[in-house]
Amino acid sequence: MTLEEVDAYDFPQLLIERAMKEGNCDQARALDLLREAKRMLYLKARGAEMVNPSIIVDDAWHAMLLFTREYHKFADFIGVFVHHNPTPPGEGSKIEAGEDAYSYTKRIYEEFLGVKPDPVYWP
Repeated sequence: MTLEEVDAYDFPQLLIERAMKEGNCDQARALDLLREAKRMLYLKARGAEMVNPSIIVDDAWHAMLLFTREYHKFADFIGVFVHHNPTPPGEGSKIEAGEDAYSYTKRIYEEFLGVKPDPVYWP
């Protein structure tokens, strides 16, 4: 599976509308946020030790999680079901040499996907 296939994976309009509500944004931005959530989950499918989204990408992931059947279909598509395990702000797990999970996610995003995470969505 390629990044292009993941990016092209479509969700139903109702899920997109939920992402618009969660992100308080228009459809174009909601689609971008859902793309970033899909990419984050794809990182786990590609072998990431763990993934930790930005707050705004997490909101899009929450929208996905509410649509359990669609989320399950996407998990089947990428080959892994990623459970949501909330942690208090600033208390994410530590990875290699004390690197926090969010920094790790941003680093492997670029390593695994070959593109830098967009700072608009990954500040």
